Amino acid sequence: METPTELAALPDDALAHAFRSLPARSLADARSVCKAWRAIVDARGLLLRRRELLPHFVHGIFINCIDHCRPHLFSRRRFPASSSASYEVDGMLDFLPTYHGDWWSVLDHCRGLVLCDIQRGGQLCVCNPAMQTWTLVPPRWQVWARWRYYAGAYLVFDPAMSVHYEVVLIPIDPERSQPEPPRPQKARSEWPVFEVRFHGVDDAPFCLDDWLQSSSDLSDEEEPNHVDDPCQVEWPPTSWTLDVFSSRVGRWEERAFVRQGDPVGTVQDMQLDQPKPTWRGPRQRYAAYWRGGLYVHCRGSFIARFSLLNDTYQVIKTPGDIKENTHAKPYLGISEKGVYFGSVHLCHLQIWILSESSGQMEWIFKYEDDLTYYGHHVRQYVPEMDAPWIVHDNGNVSQGIKESLEWDSDSDDDTFTIKAGSTDEECYGGFDIVGFHPYKEIVFLADYFTVVAYHLKTSTVQYLGNSRPESYYRNYTNDISESFVYTPCMIGELNKGSTTKEN
Repeated sequence: METPTELAALPDDALAHAFRSLPARSLADARSVCKAWRAIVDARGLLLRRRELLPHFVHGIFINCIDHCRPHLFSRRRFPASSSASYEVDGMLDFLPTYHGDWWSVLDHCRGLVLCDIQRGGQLCVCNPAMQTWTLVPPRWQVWARWRYYAGAYLVFDPAMSVHYEVVLIPIDPERSQPEPPRPQKARSEWPVFEVRFHGVDDAPFCLDDWLQSSSDLSDEEEPNHVDDPCQVEWPPTSWTLDVFSSRVGRWEERAFVRQGDPVGTVQDMQLDQPKPTWRGPRQRYAAYWRGGLYVHCRGSFIARFSLLNDTYQVIKTPGDIKENTHAKPYLGISEKGVYFGSVHLCHLQIWILSESSGQMEWIFKYEDDLTYYGHHVRQYVPEMDAPWIVHDNGNVSQGIKESLEWDSDSDDDTFTIKAGSTDEECYGGFDIVGFHPYKEIVFLADYFTVVAYHLKTSTVQYLGNSRPESYYRNYTNDISESFVYTPCMIGELNKGSTTKEN
């Protein structure tokens, strides 16, 4: 067999012929060897033609419920048995190394891989539901801590470029970016002994106030980085150091991303933008990966685009006025034309698309609609509607179901469709965005657990079903906290049950 050096000497057509005979995983590895090989693979679309490994369709939506112990997959109920290509998806993710009584959730999804926090939030785990494989991400800190309290964890994966993935941590608070190590417990024999002498007994009277003042005071000379008002420091900083785990090298690294362009606010702006209460969610704001950039909705009402190829980042303020709309749950995601940002407030849907040209980012306002008519219509006719989607829960979905066909949003005969209309009734309740269709201009909306697909181009709504799990027993905190549109992928460098060790 030829060595990489011998292969490099071959003409491009001969290399392409050799690449066509490789398995998909090996082809993805070969693509990442050098720029020349990447150009050969991309120019001929060798990896993208493996549709059975990179299917471009929506399989379902992973949902986390408020105050619930585990996530669930909400997906189509019926799949034709005549399809030639098939795969199995465990909608309960029972293949993961969780234990009875464990509380865990889905943190992020990126092109077929899912990032979870298992073991009551103290362990990150990356899995592929279509292949039922998983791997544990080594702890970043030496102490046990829940990730959500200190940082948002986001997943970066593009199977058309590489079989490897990355996990990026975005600190929630710049002053508390990681948990403090526990203080060592001293033995009773090591406890300090305090001797108190009273005035008049010896020549050195003890004054507690003076001692505390002298112990805590620090002069400006001892604080070289002294700032008059730390809250007015620009944010995000010129150089932003983040913790990044790479499956390629198998370890965490600190990477400094250099800002391109001006800041968008101050530390005070970020601190005033508090996360939503847990009963409104999401506990961690959404992110999207598009054309080599990780877009993250950060505290301080801005979107940061991180380039993991050249360690730079840009920032732009979020569109609209989401600060005043405290009950809105904005969603950042990928759809047909790139990066989308959407929000629903009092049944008022608004959608923006991010335009990037000549190194500049700009929000373009694209869609707007009043969802009051759809909301009343869905609530009125839900008992009569046939639900083509079902939530995976214990007992209602048998294991090993062959699922091989995408949800056809254009010709789904068993879906109840609602066309645009108007009503004089007032809006009550309302929808929240639970995700964007990555390949079509469709936004998924939920009125509590009633999920519909809203077509942006035609302003029509398709009823999909009720996503409330039967095992979800909460009533007073009854809602979806986070949701992630799931697109399956049949490649990804994950061993079937493994722990990635840090070198």
